[in-house]
Amino acid sequence: MKKKFIKVLCSVALSCMICTSYLAKVSAAAPINNTKIKSNEINTSVDSSNKLERMPSTNSEPLGLNAKNTNSSKYSFSDLNKLSNKEILDLTSKIKWNDISDLFQYNDDSYAFYSNRERVQALIDGLYEKASTYTSTDDKGIDTLVEILRSGFYLGFYNDSLKYLNDRSFQDKCIPAMLAIENNKNFKLGKKGQDTVINALGKLIGNASCNAEVVNKTVPILEQYYREMNTYPKDKLKGDAVYNFMKEINYDISQYSYDNHIQDGKNTPWTGKIDSFINAISKFANIPDVTENNGWIINNGIYYTSKLSMYHSNPSIPHSVIDNCLKLLPAYSEQFYTAVERIKEDFNSKDSKGNAIDIDKLLEDGKKHYLPKTYTFDNGKMIIKTGDKVDESKVQRLYWASKEVKSQFHRITGNDNPLETGNADDILTMVIYNSPKEYKLNRTLYGYSVDNGGIYIEGIGTFFTYERTPEESIYSLEELFRHEFTHYLQGRYLIPGLFGQGDFYKGNSGRITWFEEGSAEFFAGSTRTSVLPRKSMVGGLSQKPKERFSADKILHSKYDDGWEFYKYGYAFSDYMYNNNKKLFSDLVSTMKNNDVKGYENLIENASKDTNVNKNYQDHMQKLVDNYNNYTIPLVSDDYMKKYDNKDLNEIKSDVESTMNLTNSQITKESSQYFDTYTLKSTYTLDSNKGEINNWNYMNNKVNESLEKLNKLGWGGYKTVTAYFSNPKVNSHNQVEYNVIFHGLLTHNKNFNEAPTIKLDFPKEANTDEKINFSSEGSKDDGKIVSYNWDFGDNTTSSEKNSFHIYKDPGTYIVKLTVTDDKGLKTEKASSITINKVLKGNVVSEKEDNNDFTTANPVYYKDLVNGSVSSSDNKDTFYFTVTKPSDITITVEKTNNDKSEFNWLLFSDEDKSNYMAFPNKELGNQLSNTVKINKPGKYYLVIYKTLGEKVDYKFSIEGAILSSSQDDNDTDTNPNKDKLVISEKEDNDSFDKANRVGKNQTVLATLDTKDNRDTYYFDALAAGTIDIVMENTDNNSTIFNWLAYSSDNTNNYIGYPTKKEGNKLMGSFKVPKPGRYYILAYKNSSNKINYKLTINGDIDKVPLKNEIHEKENNDSFESANKIVLNAPILGSLNGEDLRDIYSFEIKETKDLNIKLTNLNNLGLTWTLYKESDLNNYIAYGSKLGSTIVGNCHVTPGKYYLYVYKYSGNNGNYSLIIK
Repeated sequence: MKKKFIKVLCSVALSCMICTSYLAKVSAAAPINNTKIKSNEINTSVDSSNKLERMPSTNSEPLGLNAKNTNSSKYSFSDLNKLSNKEILDLTSKIKWNDISDLFQYNDDSYAFYSNRERVQALIDGLYEKASTYTSTDDKGIDTLVEILRSGFYLGFYNDSLKYLNDRSFQDKCIPAMLAIENNKNFKLGKKGQDTVINALGKLIGNASCNAEVVNKTVPILEQYYREMNTYPKDKLKGDAVYNFMKEINYDISQYSYDNHIQDGKNTPWTGKIDSFINAISKFANIPDVTENNGWIINNGIYYTSKLSMYHSNPSIPHSVIDNCLKLLPAYSEQFYTAVERIKEDFNSKDSKGNAIDIDKLLEDGKKHYLPKTYTFDNGKMIIKTGDKVDESKVQRLYWASKEVKSQFHRITGNDNPLETGNADDILTMVIYNSPKEYKLNRTLYGYSVDNGGIYIEGIGTFFTYERTPEESIYSLEELFRHEFTHYLQGRYLIPGLFGQGDFYKGNSGRITWFEEGSAEFFAGSTRTSVLPRKSMVGGLSQKPKERFSADKILHSKYDDGWEFYKYGYAFSDYMYNNNKKLFSDLVSTMKNNDVKGYENLIENASKDTNVNKNYQDHMQKLVDNYNNYTIPLVSDDYMKKYDNKDLNEIKSDVESTMNLTNSQITKESSQYFDTYTLKSTYTLDSNKGEINNWNYMNNKVNESLEKLNKLGWGGYKTVTAYFSNPKVNSHNQVEYNVIFHGLLTHNKNFNEAPTIKLDFPKEANTDEKINFSSEGSKDDGKIVSYNWDFGDNTTSSEKNSFHIYKDPGTYIVKLTVTDDKGLKTEKASSITINKVLKGNVVSEKEDNNDFTTANPVYYKDLVNGSVSSSDNKDTFYFTVTKPSDITITVEKTNNDKSEFNWLLFSDEDKSNYMAFPNKELGNQLSNTVKINKPGKYYLVIYKTLGEKVDYKFSIEGAILSSSQDDNDTDTNPNKDKLVISEKEDNDSFDKANRVGKNQTVLATLDTKDNRDTYYFDALAAGTIDIVMENTDNNSTIFNWLAYSSDNTNNYIGYPTKKEGNKLMGSFKVPKPGRYYILAYKNSSNKINYKLTINGDIDKVPLKNEIHEKENNDSFESANKIVLNAPILGSLNGEDLRDIYSFEIKETKDLNIKLTNLNNLGLTWTLYKESDLNNYIAYGSKLGSTIVGNCHVTPGKYYLYVYKYSGNNGNYSLIIK
């Protein structure tokens, strides 16, 4: 007798799970992981319920342009091994952890890196040094350094050659650095630098170790988050920081207890010493008002309060907190049942006073609440329990879907006799929750994982899933049901033994995983007569043949390999069904016969067979090529219609008339809404033509029978499914098949015929166009009482016939749901494609605009026309974002040929790496809406990828500058207001370099006595610097320039990368604010006059008419007197927080006030009139590095109040026009 076992054939790949809040929740049933080390390749801060996301297709990837993604790795351990310890520590401040390609991977280079104990100790010491110097805005590379250390501890756990890294005594060496982080004055939730360091500390604790002091010093962070969480409800970085402290500290303590065989929490280094930490967590558990934003933290508060209670000096205190949850939290909420589960698991179903709590009753109450409806089919052999919002018509459709899947499964596997009798799956039970959110309760109510789209538990003959919307899953409930129902059939009729216990799982638990999941996806496409390609599956196959699985790869794929294999396993099953039935049949035979060795031989041979792989690849290409011709097979509306009653014997006679059947027996089954029949019979072949030919003949014969029944006039015959199975040779040496028919007999009084819907609207339309949607022709056997249109863009209508205007382009699914007078709902959906009509002020590109230095400007409401060709294969444009916002870029090809193009978006701060590319293709348009967090200058590069020429037009929507006048006012024109200056000799060396500012262009000379000139500039921030050196004599003199950092004047960091005429141009990145040098020199004896321009985020040189602020000017009484149109230079610091200026207005006019932040201060201004110094009349708005504003003023005296709200020391410039 086999033990109950869980068959976790989860169709995670069938579900696009969503989290019910911005931060995933801890699983309340999560066991302690006895594997100490976790990798960053595994998501350590987000629950696995959100593992899968709908990713852009490969069509969306940038093509044909030599550009790198900003996330591309730049270093490997091979590179790091060449650096000194100091150089590694310096590098961590300049790169992100994912810039290291082989982090958390064991290879020769990573071994060499981590086997050097002195190096690892130096990194730990470096972390200690950085821990005392990080600021609110600069994490000093701590996040990257922590990941390097975590990578070492991870590799030390899995590889004996580095096992010293898995020694707790060595991991304890990180504790001083942890304490240094916590002792830094910036150790609090705040800006990104602080939050990043706190996150890193939590992760390091989980991979290294901690002590009671480290734990207790995290309490201020938990308490701060508790006080302030409502002020940043969707700040994921802060939420992750708190979550990591809870999870990783619990993890380390639990691991210590496990390693030391401590089960009661006593005699550990933390026992009785971390009460304040546990108490801080418990505050989250008792938040009574559950919202979408705080539900996750309440769950985690409950879970970790419970788990850590045994380490409290008085465990009854945290225990009582969990007791209180049952009184405080909303009944039936996820949080309520998280507490129920903890009381059951951690406190033996007792409260803090020792009283028994009836957990079973609470669980049953929950099941009744979330699953109040029960439907029975086939004399009770199929039971479906659902939430109250799951339509009964869908439940009926699921029943009929099971019959379609069953018919094709038995045809192909050739067996409909259970492999074992007396198991739980003699009765199939299905549990369907109302939504993904309610499905999470299944973890507590039934005790099974919810990190999936559905799960079949073979040991109890039950599968669990949920109703879903298109936004919650790309697959419908019926598709998932079909997949899971196939798993039920596999376990009952095909694979001997329970999942994980049978011979096919011994020694290799993933031996048949690809087949179980791939064929489940395949059989989900079953119809009454065949198995059709599923559009939802084919759409997941890569457009690029080289990215697709080989036969060898798919035949050895397991769950550990990710979820892509579901789609390729589907494709291989479809290939076998259509092109290699012999292999399909042989695989099935080995499983039915429990022939593991035979199966492995088949897989080995097929994996090595080049013809199998070629045909598999060809079949996938055919699927991809015909994608637009496919649908998603679902049961037809014929199953939901009411038909006249028909006599059972008459049906038997009709079926027999369609085939030469013998030994026919027909029986009736009763279900909640109807009666059905099953006719079992025998069919004998005239001759034996071999297994595959016999199968093809029978398949055609049975389908012919179904077609004949369709033509007999009774609509109920359109519900008939049929299959043939169990071939055998009779005493006359003839091949016999069992043939089974199933269909509708009659409806009973419980059945309510669903309304039929007729949708009428155009297949295509344009944005901002009024579109009519009609339901005329829809009908019901009673009366339709309500109509509900869902237009697919979060708008609805309850009119019978409605109209709608779409604002955004795209393909939308329009769904109409109608309800009849008996409450039965029916829905029907169809798609509409909305095209975007690009509008605006028509302008044309101006050549040459092939690079960033010659980019054309684009402004709000511009409609730009241009072209790229073989001789001019890219065009560059720039625009200026005025405030953080969403920017929509839409580029449309206007010539009707097969030419192709693409585009990339760059920021002015990083012209080496693109930041966005199209993620949506609609007709000839490529578009994307990009979230821009930082105002400033951005570049759009349009380039040709195929063909001779592409004509295009584009527009940019969002908060961008609207005119060239605005462009000049915000310094986006790099040559605007440039002051022409002359070099001053002697400037031949770094210590004698001439200063150059952002607002200057240098005119200079090199000759036989002066062959080099040196200049310096001060960078205000890390970013890109653009240099242009131009020979103004237009002669053939050879010249050049090089860039250096003041940190290292021996090695240049930049040089020209492009020559245009007499100009040498180049860009380079400066890693941090500071002083940098440009060395200009010539390589010939000729004299050269040249012009040098430096553009980027660099300091300005004061203008001649600039006024410098004079202290003390901190009050209205001591304000500096200024005049209009004169630039002012000022500074603020820790002791000087404000500057006030006064000026006179002699006539009514409009003032334009512009304050420019020359450093990284948080800076703004307000304007007052002398007659009312208590209320300002205008204030500034941030626009990049400037704070600008306008004000209409009348004659009188005014005061401008400039002040800082963050930052330390810094300078500013001011002008009032």
